[in-house]
Order: sequence, then C-alpha cells, then structure tokens
Amino acid sequence: MKINPLLILLLSACVASAAPEPLTLRVAPERDVVYSGGSREVLIQIELEGKRPERSQRSPMNLAVVLDRSGSMAGAKLEKARQAACVALDQLDANDYFSLVMYDNDAEVLIPPQQIDSPREREALKERIERIRPGGGTAIYAGVKLGAAQLRKNSDRERLSRVILLSDGLANSGPSRTSDLAGLGLKLREEGLSVTTIGLGDDYNEDLMTALAEASHANYYYVKDAEKLPGIFSEELGSARTVLARAITIRITVPQGVRIREILGHPEIHCGNHSAEISLPEYFGSDKRRFLARCVVEEARSEPLELASVALKYEEAGSGKAGNQSEAATVKFTDQPDKSDESLRAEVAREVSVFRNREAKELAVKLADEGKSKEAASVLRSQAAANAAAPAQAKIPNLAEENRKLEASASEVDSNGTLSKSSRKQVQY
Repeated sequence: MKINPLLILLLSACVASAAPEPLTLRVAPERDVVYSGGSREVLIQIELEGKRPERSQRSPMNLAVVLDRSGSMAGAKLEKARQAACVALDQLDANDYFSLVMYDNDAEVLIPPQQIDSPREREALKERIERIRPGGGTAIYAGVKLGAAQLRKNSDRERLSRVILLSDGLANSGPSRTSDLAGLGLKLREEGLSVTTIGLGDDYNEDLMTALAEASHANYYYVKDAEKLPGIFSEELGSARTVLARAITIRITVPQGVRIREILGHPEIHCGNHSAEISLPEYFGSDKRRFLARCVVEEARSEPLELASVALKYEEAGSGKAGNQSEAATVKFTDQPDKSDESLRAEVAREVSVFRNREAKELAVKLADEGKSKEAASVLRSQAAANAAAPAQAKIPNLAEENRKLEASASEVDSNGTLSKSSRKQVQY
C-alpha cells in the first residue's frame, strides 16, 4: 500500500494542534437565575486547573530548607525535622540545588547551595544534618531571610525556587509580628520565591506561619504528630516539581450596571468597580485553584446578562509560548425566589459554603482571642445552623461531622472562655 507523505504531514499537524493546553479556565456563576427582588448579589467561581504532567516531566529545583533548632525542638521534633530534610535530599538529583539554613537566636548556613552529583556526596550531607543540635531562641525572620538569600544565588526562570520552613515555636528574636513575616513573604513572592511553612506541635504561632505562607503564595501545614513530617515533606516536594506556566494573570471585567465587590478571602487583591486582576507567579502540574468573585447587579434586566468576562494569560514553562483563554458568566433574572434557588450550581454553591465555614471559624477565633466568648460561640453555632438550613445543592460534604466540630468548638469556648492551643490550630487549619 502506498503512503501519501502529504497525508502524514496533515495527520501530524492535527495531532499537534490537539495537544492539551497546560492550563484550563472555567467560569461559572453560583446560580444561573438571580432573584430580582433580592440583593442581586452573585458569586462567580473562576477555576484554574493544570494538566496532569507526564511522569518524565521534571522542573529543576532550587530548594532551601530552613530548620528551627531552638531549645524547644529538642528530642523527637528535631529528630523528625532532620529526617524530613534527609527525605528532601533523597528526592533531588544532579540538576537541583539544595541548601540548609538552621537558626535559633541567630541564623547560619549549614549547607551552602550545591548540586548533589553522587551518592557519596548525598550521604555526607545527611551526616552533617544528623549532627544538628538544639540551641536557644527562635529567629524565624532571620532564618527565612537567610534561606531566601541562598535561593537567589541560583535563581532563574526555569528553576523552581522554594524555602521550606520547619518551626515549632513563637518568633522571639528579631522581627516577630505577624505583619513583619507577611511583609517578608510578599517581598519574596514578588521575586518569584515562595515559603512553605510547617508548624510542628501546639506551641507555634499559627497566625504568623499562615500569614508568611499565604503572602508568598505557598502552602502551610499543621503537624501535631512529628511522625508525619517526612511524609509531608515528600508530598510538598512532589506537588512542586513540575511547573506548567509562569506569569499568570486572570482579569475579570464586568459591564456597566455591575460592580465587583471583592475576591472572597483575598483582601490583597484590589477590585475596581468594573475590573479586578489576579496574578500568580507560576502554576504546577495537576494543581487546581478556585477564586470566588462577589458581584452585585444594580438593576434587574428582562434579557440575559453577561455578568462577567474572564481573560486568562500565561507563559508556558519551557517554551515561553504565550497562552490566552477567555470565558464568560451569564445569568437571567426572575421575580420568583424559588426558581433562583433551583438554579444553584452544586459545585459552586458548595465551594461558597466551604468558604463561609472558614470565614466563620476565623471570626470565632478572633473573638475568642479578644475575650468575647459568647460572641465566638454564637458565630460557630450560627454557622452550623446555616449549614443545616442550606439548599441541598449547597450542603457541604460530611456536613454532620463539620457541624459536630463547630458545636464542639462552641462548647469549649462556653466552658473555658477561649480555645486551647490545639483546638485553635485545628479550627484555623
């Protein structure tokens, strides 16, 4: 049988054009039909999903472990932290850079940035890590700052640069306010650096550790059991190893007669009346992120309304190719509230419910910290009641268990006037 070369070229072109985009944008309103006699507030979910990377794909890493060796880390905590650092070493290869900073009252570089070329070098570094002993206070700011300095020595656009901070204590040396650490995280994010924080035990300042991670667009973990540390280290490095895209911007635009009030849970994102922009430094394989934009329609319409237009722009990792996608959210209006409730989209409504639970917990913790125990307990119980009364589409998974936890926290506040260190962390985490 004769093979037509032109046909082969055409088939190859079709296969190439069908290659999946590294990122997929989805946009959906919380409900398709808005009650014209109500607040006319609509939440829009913007979802970004990264394609699952091939196993052969691998982004080179630039990793700095910042390890707390203060006196309170003595014993099992420090032992597991050392093991975790060794787990990190085992996941790196000759293309990666590894450094380790340890701190107590001061910060110092134990292992300067280097590539590991042989098993002998890897074992030699592990021996140095195993010799780390506890010291004095807790200079978190200095430790993170010095860790970031190690990353800068080998930072480039194709290399993923990340600090992983391990700490069990309160910052008590150097800048130690939550705003200080959040400010540091924001500055590092602007450089393309991020700080994953792992709070160990019940004594660490979760507000500080969470603020640092979130400001730098990274993850944070609460680890009550030191036995889980190596597994979390392995998971964190695994999820961070494949960069799909960089310089991501999501621009939300609404027409006249519609206003964007906020991006829920992101007070740092500025919203003008008719537009807002979300920026992400990079995006990883198989990652999925959702943002909820709260919009208000000033007047009901007789015809369908394109409520918001969302434009995604990014740069593909490796090739540098520019990517563009756009989606829109459209709603109708009704004078019957039942029809509006029937149009709820279950996935979006549940995401909103999850956020409302988080918001209520954060408020309850704040009130309890201020000594307003009755108000804190009331917020928790009101949220449990709202969960139970929500339409079926908006009921969160494991509703009974979530409400049980809310009631348990409310009862603890009633009894003790506050939340214990452990309960406070579990509620926030």
